[in-house]
Amino acid sequence: MDLKLSLAPFRGITLKAYRTAFAGNFEGFDLFYAPFVSGTGRNRIKPSTISDLLNENESSIPCVPQYLGNDPGEMLLLAEVLHDNGYNELNWNLGCPFGRIANKKRGCGLLQWPDEIDRILENYFRSPKLKLSVKTRLGFRHGDEIAGAVQVFNRYPLKNIIIHPRTGAQRYSGKADLLTYHHYMNMSAHPVIYNGDIYSIAQYWKFKELLPGQNEWMLGRGALIDPFLAIRIRGGNPGPEEKREKLWKFHNQLWEYALENIPDQRTRTGWMKAIWHYLSGSFSESREVFLGIKTAGSDASYLEAVRKTFESGFASESQIAEHFLRLSA
Repeated sequence: MDLKLSLAPFRGITLKAYRTAFAGNFEGFDLFYAPFVSGTGRNRIKPSTISDLLNENESSIPCVPQYLGNDPGEMLLLAEVLHDNGYNELNWNLGCPFGRIANKKRGCGLLQWPDEIDRILENYFRSPKLKLSVKTRLGFRHGDEIAGAVQVFNRYPLKNIIIHPRTGAQRYSGKADLLTYHHYMNMSAHPVIYNGDIYSIAQYWKFKELLPGQNEWMLGRGALIDPFLAIRIRGGNPGPEEKREKLWKFHNQLWEYALENIPDQRTRTGWMKAIWHYLSGSFSESREVFLGIKTAGSDASYLEAVRKTFESGFASESQIAEHFLRLSA
């Protein structure tokens, strides 16, 4: 099986503008997953609710929308509307780890209730408008909660299952449990995509060795830190000038979008700062880079901080790893 790489969804960051700019500057990905939509209603979906998913053909890389919820009627209606807008797949988020969501039996919180998952899937597959995939974790509080869910998944024609090998309670701390992941990878009747802690070439090959037969991978925070990660996994080796040119163009496309679509200066720079929370790790002095950008109080001071950033050097593999681990602590 050929290597397949997808970009994980990040709420508030990987909007359509981000996906479009990313696809235009960085190679290596086969697929993007869009941040989840929820609370769309079961009678009518307002276009504003899914505005980030409309006209997605602006990006050269296919995109899969994601649903977060536990309402079968809402899920079916969303699939119908997305089908009418040219999509062919919907991803169901059973992995969101945040307590305010999981405690309402959404995200990974629903893994404790396999009968509910069964009910929702049975309803969906009575008249599916789109192929359905699932993004999940090992559990909400315990790493064996996925067992019942996988048994349910095996009874339905899912396209694939994406598993992040942590519990919701862990969020992103501690080590990814590859042993348990491998167990459920073998237990699944569907293709399983690995997601979690791939932030360097060395880390990728380490996981590749520990997971024989694994060919589909979802990159998350590692790719937001180093947008060249996917092409480097595929054997590419962009030099410093190419990296500087593409990152500069990427940033300027995002900033142009922000200027045109986010009128409030604080909100505008806030979105860019959220992106730099990760992207600063591409530069050798990542802490200083992010501090300068984070403390910028105006468009002008923000742009000056960015200008200084691009005068600095790029991070080594070990420095990227340090940045990733700081974000995970």
